[in-house]
Amino acid sequence: MAKAQVSKQPPRPFEPLAGWKLAGAAAFVLLLFYFTPLLSPGATIQWDAVDINYQAQKFFAAQAKLGQLPFWTPTLFGGFPFLADPQVGAFYPLNWPFFLGDVTPGTIEAELALHSVLALLGAYLLLKRLSGHTHGALVGALAYALGGFFAAHSSHVGIFQGAALFPWLLYAAERAMEGAALRWYGVAAAVLGGTILAGHLQTAIYAFLGLVLFTVWRVMAEPARWKAAAPGVICVAVLALGLGAVVIHPAMELYSQSVRAGVDYSSDREGTLNLGALTTLVYANSLGVLEGRYSGNGDMTRTYLYSGLLLLPLAGLALKYKPMRWAALLLVALPAWYMLGPSAGLYKAAAMAPGLRCVQWPVHLWFVAAMGLSILAAFGTHEAEVKWRKPWLGLALIVVFAVDLCFFNSWNNPLTYGHASYDEVYGVGEKALKFKVAQGVQSPFRLHIPARTPVFGPLNSQLTAQVETTGGYNPLELGAWREYMEAAGKNHRLLDGVGVILEVDPRKGEANSNPTLLARAYFSPELVGVKSMAESRAKLAELDPAKQSLVLDLPGGLDHDSQGKALEMRVTEGRVAVRYSTASPSLLRLADPWYPGWTASVEGKPVPLLRVNHALMGAVVPAGYHEAVFEYKPLHFERGKQITLGSLAVLAVLLAVSLRKVGQGTSDHGVGA
Repeated sequence: MAKAQVSKQPPRPFEPLAGWKLAGAAAFVLLLFYFTPLLSPGATIQWDAVDINYQAQKFFAAQAKLGQLPFWTPTLFGGFPFLADPQVGAFYPLNWPFFLGDVTPGTIEAELALHSVLALLGAYLLLKRLSGHTHGALVGALAYALGGFFAAHSSHVGIFQGAALFPWLLYAAERAMEGAALRWYGVAAAVLGGTILAGHLQTAIYAFLGLVLFTVWRVMAEPARWKAAAPGVICVAVLALGLGAVVIHPAMELYSQSVRAGVDYSSDREGTLNLGALTTLVYANSLGVLEGRYSGNGDMTRTYLYSGLLLLPLAGLALKYKPMRWAALLLVALPAWYMLGPSAGLYKAAAMAPGLRCVQWPVHLWFVAAMGLSILAAFGTHEAEVKWRKPWLGLALIVVFAVDLCFFNSWNNPLTYGHASYDEVYGVGEKALKFKVAQGVQSPFRLHIPARTPVFGPLNSQLTAQVETTGGYNPLELGAWREYMEAAGKNHRLLDGVGVILEVDPRKGEANSNPTLLARAYFSPELVGVKSMAESRAKLAELDPAKQSLVLDLPGGLDHDSQGKALEMRVTEGRVAVRYSTASPSLLRLADPWYPGWTASVEGKPVPLLRVNHALMGAVVPAGYHEAVFEYKPLHFERGKQITLGSLAVLAVLLAVSLRKVGQGTSDHGVGA
């Protein structure tokens, strides 16, 4: 290994693992790692992988097979813009093969296994490119792909998928800086765009930050790369944002209406890196995770980092060389400083950058540090062979890492998969909702499920059972709806106003009837105007929906007919039709959430849509006997789709031009080539 630079090394004379042997060894290790979660009836996915990803993907796949895009679903939170939630992963290409069949808990596990293969292969190619050393590259790849970050986040499918793509992003950037910049920066943009489409936007942001740090490190080794690298990274960011626009645009709208709107996490200490988490780097069970007696601070999925007992010693060996010290500083120490949170300063300073103020849980950046440690371990393996003059040592280290990581991060790890069957953990409650409780909840009425009530198995089981409910589980729940339901915890009459026919008692696991429910559409006896959301929120505590309706920006001079009647109602996905009769122009109030994109019309003519009772909507309808139609048409999806398609076209042109130049024997060095 040259001291002056980091570059490809000549092949070692002892390379028993190469070609098909290497592929077979890697496949064997992955089979050992995933054999139980993939094939055992006594294992299952768990937590968010069940509550969010499995339910969402199963519902989306069923709707897509019917030729429908489910932009809105009435089953969650009284109504929710389903496809605006990026966690669905609806437009992520690597999910599509799984959508074609029946989505099951097993297919979600298969998605994780597939991405583990991608993480291992991508990390190996990157590390082999950097070090030129097969054994070291595979050691580092095992440490990354089967490491603690992936074990801990096996229930967070979007994070897992995004982190699995990260080595490919760095590999493409490395190839771009070596030459053929046009082609490989295009590939890098496609990878980063895929990370966005996978559905966890924070991971995409962190992946880009990791790309920047990696590029700086490589440019320091070869400053001549700077002219191509700087504009290349910028182009990657712009094109990736374009590719992910179909997800980003609707997600930003949802975010603006969600419980996280306007939240500033720059001083939040939750999800920061702490000493307890760092101890898991050297002792997997230091916080008691493996024995089921977790003693750390916060969520244990954010404090488990174990990636092999020999990871740090091997990384330490690589620090003998200056380029490796820079790698440790930029790819490990700097991310760790950020992850320490606001008290350490860097996290708070970074929050001043656009978009980072609303990014929570800085420890999610660990996959970048894990990649940095894997790079160091790859070079450390090479150094160990040289130092102790044992050409077989690298092969021995591969075996040690494979057994170590399989044992601690799969076979004996409760984070990687649930050590019980799906039916045992979730199935009984899921079936109870679908085959018992659902019979008593017929549209247009709803079932009230208090927040995060696991009575019916997965927290979003109502999505696939197709039961309209007031509850659900999603970090982007509509903020006004959350405030309404929180007020309903003290003012039960608010539940009457959203068509609740059955209420779940979480203590007894029973569903009790609600004799005082109101119709889902009606003309309120009295309209009370409010001038702000704060005013309407304050008045929820005493509101009786049977007597009054709060109306934001109530039109003046409205001669409301309190005796008007809603005669017939039909509810489908994203559409509510109400046949009514009223003597004068009046406010027809719905028990459905207000959200941008909803419109109202009567006999094909638009009528004003208003926010009612803080979280709901209504429309001023003309007098007479008519049908009012409320429809949801997403405002930003079409624009995002057009940008994504345009970006795909640009990417295709870039790759075609690059390949044509290769065919002509010319170079495409430089981003502008």
